Amino acid sequence: MRFDESISIAAPPSAVFAMLADIQETAAGPGSPVAAMDKIPAGPTTVGTRWREVVRLGLGGQMTMWSEATAVEPDRLLALRFRGGSMHGEITYTIAPENGGAILRHQEWMHAVGWLRPFDRLLGRMLAPRVHRRLAAIRDQLETGAHAPTAQ
Repeated sequence: MRFDESISIAAPPSAVFAMLADIQETAAGPGSPVAAMDKIPAGPTTVGTRWREVVRLGLGGQMTMWSEATAVEPDRLLALRFRGGSMHGEITYTIAPENGGAILRHQEWMHAVGWLRPFDRLLGRMLAPRVHRRLAAIRDQLETGAHAPTAQ
């Protein structure tokens, strides 16, 4: 599964990067599928920073995803490797200045493993709209200053 989408945000690249680097601050809350998210260790995001994300599933189930920063260039780039829930992959966020705001690009590849592997293509079609919703939620939070959880 590969995803590549960009969105314009009326906020400076520094604000976009700051939100992504501390996404645990806004990921969980009412309406979010994220039940909990922890940054390990707390503090500035550097290569090796990890996040533990507990995601709510239907019928009261949960899955835990682990992410790790693999590249960090403040205000320009945040790359992550993730695993959990019978999936693994990588996400690269690039941020570029544009007309006083920023363009946020989300590039992701993901593979189902184990019992989910036969459903790789189906999962890709199901998850593609999630990338768009996630970017729109990040944009909306930054532009309105709201602290609503990001759509996952």
